[in-house]
Parts: sequence; C-alpha cells; structure tokens
Amino acid sequence: MTAETQGTLAQAAQAGLAIVGEVSVGFPANRSGYGQSTYGNTQPQTEEATWLRVHPDGTATAFAGKVEYGQGIRTGLAIEVADELRLPLEALDVVLGDTDRVPWDMGTFGSQSTARVGLQLRRAAATARETLLRLAADRLDLTLDELVCADGRVTSKSDPTRGLSYADLLQGQSLVEPIAEEPALTSIEDFTVMGRDEQRIDAVARVTGRAVYSQDVQVDGMLFAHVLRPPSFGAQLEAFDASVAEQMPGVVQVAREGNLLAVLAESDEAGELAARVVQAEWSEQPGQPSRWDMPALLLDSGAEDFTMQEAGDLDAGFAAADEVLESTYYIPYITNAPMEPRAAVARWDGGRLEVWAGTQRPFGIRSELAQLFELDEAEVRVIAPEIGGGFGGKSIYAPAAEAARLARIAGRPVRVAYSRIEEHTWATFRPAALIRVKSGFKRDGTLTAWEFRAYHAGERVNIGRRGSETPYDVPNVQVSVARSDSPLRSGSYRSLGGAPNHFAREVHMDEIAERTGLDPLEVRLRNLTHPRFRRVLETTAERFGWGNPLPEGHGQGIAIGLDVGSYCATAVEVRARGSEVRVERVEVAADCGLIVNPEGARNQMEGSVVMGLGTALYEAIDFEQGRLLNAGFARYRVPRIVDAPRINTTFTGDPDTPSTGAGEPAIVPIAPAISGAVFDATGERHQELPILRHR
Repeated sequence: MTAETQGTLAQAAQAGLAIVGEVSVGFPANRSGYGQSTYGNTQPQTEEATWLRVHPDGTATAFAGKVEYGQGIRTGLAIEVADELRLPLEALDVVLGDTDRVPWDMGTFGSQSTARVGLQLRRAAATARETLLRLAADRLDLTLDELVCADGRVTSKSDPTRGLSYADLLQGQSLVEPIAEEPALTSIEDFTVMGRDEQRIDAVARVTGRAVYSQDVQVDGMLFAHVLRPPSFGAQLEAFDASVAEQMPGVVQVAREGNLLAVLAESDEAGELAARVVQAEWSEQPGQPSRWDMPALLLDSGAEDFTMQEAGDLDAGFAAADEVLESTYYIPYITNAPMEPRAAVARWDGGRLEVWAGTQRPFGIRSELAQLFELDEAEVRVIAPEIGGGFGGKSIYAPAAEAARLARIAGRPVRVAYSRIEEHTWATFRPAALIRVKSGFKRDGTLTAWEFRAYHAGERVNIGRRGSETPYDVPNVQVSVARSDSPLRSGSYRSLGGAPNHFAREVHMDEIAERTGLDPLEVRLRNLTHPRFRRVLETTAERFGWGNPLPEGHGQGIAIGLDVGSYCATAVEVRARGSEVRVERVEVAADCGLIVNPEGARNQMEGSVVMGLGTALYEAIDFEQGRLLNAGFARYRVPRIVDAPRINTTFTGDPDTPSTGAGEPAIVPIAPAISGAVFDATGERHQELPILRHR
C-alpha cells in the first residue's frame, strides 16, 4: 500500500467512514446535514459513521442508531435497503443501537424510524447501487443505461447472460462513497419488496429464545447488584447496617454512593437474600399528594399557558352560537408497563466504560454517562440489545448509571436488573391531565367557537402540546397548553399528550352530537374538510358498517386522530353488561403515506389499539404519600389476551406521499371511540378515565 493510499484511508477513517474490502457508504459531503435536517442541530458522530456496507460476498449490512423494541424497524429498514440495492431480504443484516458502530441518533421515539432513518438508508443503498453500476460498466464495457441491477447482480438489459455478481465486482475493491445528494431512488412501480407483507427477519430468533435482551446479558466476572430502593419517592438514605449481609455466602460487598445502596454478590439469589437483611434508615418527605389531589393540583399550578392555535374572535364566536357547551375531562397517571423490566450491565476497562442497556436512547445515555464520570464520549460505549417493549418509557434508563457507578466501586462488571415491582415504581409515568373545553355551535352542529385549555403534569410543556390543536373547521379558536408540577416522575408514553388531548376533544364532539340530536359521524363530517381526515373517517365508517343495528346492550363509537404526521380514524363496538364493558371489534383506517411493510404497520395499529383499550377501560396509577399502591401486574390491570377484540385495519394513504409514523396514531382515537360506544350502549357519558372505575 502506498503512502498516498494510506493517507487517503486515514483521512476517510478520521471522517468517520470504515474502510474494508467492500463498498462503504457514509455521510454526504456535508456530513452534518443529517443531524441538521433531522433534528435541527449538528451532533457528534461516532468514530465509524457508516450507514451501509456491501461486503465482498455480495451481502450487505445496514447501520442505524435506532433500536428494536418490538416495533419491527429492523425488518422495515432491511426491506427499504433490499429494494434499493436489488438484494434478496435474506442477504441483508441490520446493526442497531451500538454507539461504537452506528451513526449518531437522537433516539427511537416519535415513530420516526421509517420516516427519517429509513429514507436515509434508501439514499445510502441507492448510492451503493449506482457505484456497483459504474464498476460493472467499466468491467463489461457497457454504458450505465445498458445495465440493470437485480438479485445481487448487474446484467445487460439486452443480454441477461452477460453480467457480474456484486461479489465479482467487489473482489479486491476498497471503496468509500459519500451518500449522493440526490440519488435515483426506486420508483413505486419498480418496488419488489416494499409494499408487500413480509415476516419479521428477527421473528425466529425471538420465538426460539435466541434473541438477547438486556435481562439476558452476562459478562465474565460479573457481579449481581440488588439495590435497596427508598420506601417512598424522594426519601433520602441516612444510615445503614450491613454487618449481617456482608457475612452471608456469595456476598462480595455492600456498596454505597450517595443515595445508592446495593448488595453486590456472585449470584442473583445470594444478592437478593442478603439485601433482605440490610438495615437502612431513610428520611421521607412528608405531605406528598395522592392521586385524589391531582385535578386540583393541575389547575392550581399557576403555570403560564402556551398558545398552540389561535384564530378569529372567541367572544364573537360564542355570541354567534345557538348553544354553548362547557366540559372538563380528567386522565390519570398511567405506566408504560413494558413486558421486559429494565436491566443494565456495566464494565470498566481502564478508563473506558462499556454498558449494555435496553434503552431507546443509546447516544443519549452515552452522553449522560460521559458527563456523570467526566469522560470524553469516545470513552463510553452503549449497546442496546433487543428490548421487550419501551413505548417511550425506556428513553430514561436509570439502571445504566447505577450499574456503571457500582462497577467502578467494585472493580468488576456489575448487573442491575429491575424486578417487575421496581419497573412499575421507579420508571416514568404518562402525566395526569385535566382539560377544559368550551364550544359554541349552531343547531345543525356547525362549530362557531372552540376554546381548549389543557393542563398536563410534568416538567416539559411539550408533553401536553401534541394533539392539542383541533382539526375541525372552526373560525374562532384558541388552544392552549400549560405545564403543572408533578408528584410522580413523568415521562414519555406512546403519543405523549396526544391521547389525553384527543380523548377530551373527541368526547366533546360526541357531546355536541348529543345536544343537537345528530349522529356523531355526521357532526364530525359537517366540521371537517381536510381530505386525508375525511378519507380515513369515511373509510372507517363504511368498513365498520356505521349505523347498522346492533344487539341489545351493544354500542358504537367513532373518533379521529392525528399523530406523527399520520391520520387515523377508529370505530368501536362494545358490549356493556352490568359493570363490565368488553370491546368486541375495532375498525381502523390509517393514512401513513408510503407503507414499507403492510404486515408490520398492521401490527403497530393493532398494538396501539390494545394498549389504548387498557388506558380507556382499566389503567390508572394509585399513589399516596409518595408510595405507589398498585405496582405489578397483580394490582395494575392491563389488557390480556381474553380482552383483545377483533381488529381490522385499512391503509388509505397515497404511496406517493412520504412515509410517516405507524407506531402511535391508532392509540389517540381509541379511548374516545370506546367512550362514545359505552354512551351509545348505556347512556352513561364518561369524561374521566379509566371508564370501568367510574361505571
């Protein structure tokens, strides 16, 4: 290798591109462009910022900073690359969530994986395809227009027997290509994989137990930590006596750093037994509120409103109305309740820290750990294994820092794993919300004025902004959102504040229908001109058979929603008997633009519906004096298999429209649709969730 070649390779490596005997596709010439266009700012990149590699054997590997927590993005991203690169799906591998190996990413939330990262990988794959075409043109002495890529080969259009495989083209090659500014993306009519139902490429590994989750990770020399948790939120550790625990078999030490107190043992069982005999003294915060205090706390916070939508003159709109309606809606705290509790393993190697954590934000956790230990980010590696559910809640990941702190104390790798009770108690919660709606309308149901004021608990006002704006045609409107103090640790949840805001708005539309004696579907259509909204609403109503007679004790409800750029409508049939309510069937229509994998998108819609069913009927966090009262699945009810309704999904989007998120839109209209169906079946109007607590 010449000195000039060595220098070129060194420069490329310094720029964040891996160099091997293959084609590597990295960032475009403006390497900060992805961070700027995606998130509005320039972010630090990994040492290797490669998006795609085509290997000498003709297979390919895609790299992305997203993580897989059941939503199916590994498959979706592989499909997009396979179609652009003209490879069979089985020739694709996808590496996710390893901060030493993948491009920087803000995190996996907001249903952005397909919309943003998928598009970036398509551009990378198209760049690689064009590179392979150029190589083949030189080797075959043909022009680019005379060549075509298919099934991992480049062949002559006029003579398919004349061609070369990708493996043939890459023998002895070491190529690094920046992503082209405007590569020739595959047109819809030429898709061979996208748009078809595909089985998940990781399905077999998951059902056979080969998939490795954060709870499964073990490394040589690892200690098992059992952290002594405070008896209540905000309690501080004053003193402890571990003399008995330290003498027990298998116990290595009892470690304390600030409020962190843990038994470190050679086995999980030894640590758990020893933790039971550690005597800890805690000082607790008196006078903490309970769940019954929340409506008043939300209103009394004094936080300044943030205006989301404003037009016309509210006073004039109410004056022009035939009737004015005011209602208040309350939604309690709920938990994300992922099937897999959090776990993390940390290992120090000299001054370098390596952490395995099932987090939705590997790079965010890397930054937090680097700051905590005063390290350069290059000295911290975070690896996200498979994740058993996240729903936004695993963006914050305390066990990663706990494991790293304890590993530094012990001088050995340490594992911290939440129990089910710990997961429910020490994770974050979707904030409680109180929403006041005042509307003015004509006798024919036409809106003249709309005033919407939402109060969401939590530190971030943006939690409550999502989904607060009304899509209905109303000339005089004001929508505002305020943040209030939160006695519980609030955080992300599927759709953030979108589902609570939609619940209030759509139930209020049902109340307008009741006041005017009109059908709920008709009231919505009379106030809705947006074509994509109307399409999903009309499709849902038609597929559901809206207005057809139902058996006695059954009712129907309908609602619309918008989240992460996707439009959705849901119609529900419920059966009400005594104090119980069962959702019998759900019809969903969604417009997510271009659908990469319809089977995966349907799975997301169905998961959102079942999750939203739980928030509508059962779920609420009970707490008092800083203590959670219903931690664990024995006390906190979520939907079970027997609760799952029949769900049918129809996609109405135009494939020429860019992909938008599929993971969250179906959760925002399901609760108001269920509420409307319960009213239709029983005559009971529910303005507070969960419904079964108030029947």
